[in-house]
Order: sequence, then structure tokens, then C-alpha cells
Amino acid sequence: MSRNVLCVWGLLIATGTLATGCAKAPQQAVQDARAAVDSARVAEALLYAPEQYRAAADSLDAAMAAITQQESRNAMRRNFGVAERQLQAAESAARTAVTAAAENKAKAIARADEQLAMLQQGIENARNLLGQAPKGKDGAAALESIKTDLTAVELSLVQATEARDKADYLGAAELAGAAAAKAQSLSAELTQAIEKKKLAKR
Repeated sequence: MSRNVLCVWGLLIATGTLATGCAKAPQQAVQDARAAVDSARVAEALLYAPEQYRAAADSLDAAMAAITQQESRNAMRRNFGVAERQLQAAESAARTAVTAAAENKAKAIARADEQLAMLQQGIENARNLLGQAPKGKDGAAALESIKTDLTAVELSLVQATEARDKADYLGAAELAGAAAAKAQSLSAELTQAIEKKKLAKR
């Protein structure tokens, strides 16, 4: 092989080495990943898809740390391959978080509405049974206690409705669900008292 050819090959190899060694940080990928994570945050993924959101945020943080580490190295030895893969993972996880958040939010709204309806029905049932409950002295204290508890349940309905109106669907569902269970318990207690009164008359 001639000396000129060897020189050309040497120049090509050196040029390739320089191109590889002087790799630049993947700024466009950083912007894309950050935009995707921001979109997930706006979509309330932290609330409705926390695992997916944290996966995206953690991957982005890891990518930025990897970029910082590489930028601290000699320019000829920088390699942003790991950072690029983490940025891709962050963007992918963020997109998944957006989809999951939308689905879970819809489920939360439906559950809040369901629990509120159950609570409303539970209060109506308890009120109807309260009107049929025995009014004698023996059960007066118990009846007053039930009335107090039922008033608290009705207050929970107001609070749960307000939470739902403020888009706190998870909080509304939790509050309404607990109050509905209490209303059901009061109805069971009233039903028992009514049945006991009927048996006493026989």
C-alpha cells in the first residue's frame, strides 16, 4: 500500500475518532423529554398515575446526571449514549403516564359520582327508618345518638359534594364512601330496633 494511501486512511481514522470523541450533549432529546414530563405533570399524572410519572421524572433526572458527568470529562472521551437511552425512557414513560392519568381520572370521577349517589340513597333510607323507629323512653338515648350520627353523615355529603365540585374526585369518593358505610350501619341499627318493637307487640 502506498504511503499516500496510508496517510489518507490515517486521516480518515483520526477524523472519525475526533467526531466520535467530541460528541455533543443531546439537547433536542433533552427538550423533548422535558416537554413530555411537563405534559404528564399538566395531565395530573402525579396524582392519577404516580408510578408512571415518577418513572419518567427519575429517568429524566438520571439522564441529566449522566450528561453532567460526561460534560465533566475530556472532550475526546465523552459518550452520551447512556443519557440518550435514559431520555428516550423518560419520554416514553411520560407518554404512558399521560394516558394512564386520563384513564384513572375518568375512573375516579365515576367512582366519586357512584359513592355520592350511594351516600344520598343511604341518607334517605336512614331518614325513612328513623321515622319508623320506636319513640319510647327505653330507646330515647339510642335514638338521639343515631340522629346525631346521621346529621354528621349529612354533613359529610355536603363536604364530599364540595370536594367533587372542586375536582377532588379521589377525596370525594373516599369521604362519600366512608359516610355511606356509616349510613348503612345506622339503617341496620334502626331496622333492628323496629323489628324488636314489632316482636314485642306480638
